[in-house]
This record gives sequence, structure tokens and C-alpha cells, in this order.
Amino acid sequence: MNETDYNARLYEKMKAEQDKYRGWLLHQEPSEILNHTYEYIVGHNGGNVYPNGLISRAETATVFFRLLKDEVRDGNLLTSNTYSDVPDDYWANTAISTMTGLGIVQGHSGTAFDPEAPITRAQFAAICARFDTGAGGTTQTFSDISGHWAEEYIRRVAGLGWIKGFEDGTFRPDAYITRAQAMTMINRVLNRIPEENSDLPAGTNTWPDCNPGDWFSPAVQEATNSHAFQYKTGNYETWTGMNKNPDWTRY
Repeated sequence: MNETDYNARLYEKMKAEQDKYRGWLLHQEPSEILNHTYEYIVGHNGGNVYPNGLISRAETATVFFRLLKDEVRDGNLLTSNTYSDVPDDYWANTAISTMTGLGIVQGHSGTAFDPEAPITRAQFAAICARFDTGAGGTTQTFSDISGHWAEEYIRRVAGLGWIKGFEDGTFRPDAYITRAQAMTMINRVLNRIPEENSDLPAGTNTWPDCNPGDWFSPAVQEATNSHAFQYKTGNYETWTGMNKNPDWTRY
């Protein structure tokens, strides 16, 4: 099975298990931590979102930085850090500095963050686990994570259903994550799930590299548009209007 087929099957499986995912954040009021209807992914050169491209460590830190509620983000804002490779004028400096200060992201060592490197599945799982420390759920194991530095993080977030393993029983902790995969996972924890493209109103941002028939299309639209919504069935959204996107450039 190629990666495209695997991702499509995984997305359908996640949709079918919506009650499991929706229960993940019921231990607290999610709005205390998260902005539910803000865009957290923006387009790149030429208006593309590169869904099949890899997501970097800097981009991942920035995504989770944007998911913080405004008062949490601004109340813990940092604009400097101890990393030798994240200078003050680096585009993601504020996000990396703030999320490091909150203990949600970590460098490779005390002096390096390696911001342009693609993030691995293990690193992503660790950030997910640190971001929502109150989430309950069972733990799950895989044949290739014993002794791995992120083993406990992986077991917890996989048990909660956010990140799936592969059909051969492996997790592949050191493999990389695509931008589409990252958006799909994050949408699930936020209960941000339009079921079909028909659930989206006029005025929705669209992208030349994301077509309506692509398996990741609803996830990408959800991640790249600020909107108002009503729940249609379960935790599937029908959008009722568009909200103004935040000015992320102020950070």
C-alpha cells in the first residue's frame, strides 16, 4: 500500500471513530486553552499549502503557538532563547522561544533547535502529549518503540487515537510527517472536522495544490480558514460563515 492510499484509509478510519476522538478533550473546557476557529496554517509561495510536503520543526512549533488562546500566548510570550540556530530575527523565533518556555517544544540539545529539519513522528507525538497534559485514555504499544526516548509519549497519544501506527504493528518513530498528516491529526484533537467540502460556505480559502477530491481536502480547508460553525452530526461541522483571520505577522 502506498502512502496516499494509507493516508486515505486512515482518514476514513478516523472519521468512523469520531466518538473516540471527540472524547479526548472532555476532561476540561477546550476553549480555556485553544482557539477553535482560527486558521493555524497559512499558504506559502504562490498560494500553495504543500500538503504532501514535510512539516519542519519550526513550522510545528508555530502551529501549536497559534493554537494557544490569545491570553495564554500573550501572557507567556518570549522573544529570545538559548538556541544558537534560532536568532532573534528568525521568522519563527517568537513561536519557538515561547513554546520552549512553556515546555511544549524542546531542542536537540541545550544549544540547538534545528528549526529547518523535518519533524519526526516521535517528535510530533511528544509535542502533542506535552500540549495537552490532562488528556486521559489508554496507552498503546508498537513493535518498534521499546527503549525509544519518546516511547511513553507515543504510547499515550496513540492510545488516545490521535496518531495511528501502521498495519504491520510498527509506529516508525523516526519517519517524517507530511503537512496534510499534521493537519488531520491536529483537527481531530480540536474537534474541527468538516465532513465534506459541501459543508464549506462561499468565501472559503482554496489552494491550487489541494483539490476537492483529495483525501486531505477537508482537513486542509479546516486548518486554513477562520470560521463560525454548527455541529451537523456527531462532531462534524457545517460552517455558517467566515471569520477574520488573525494577523500572525505581529509575532
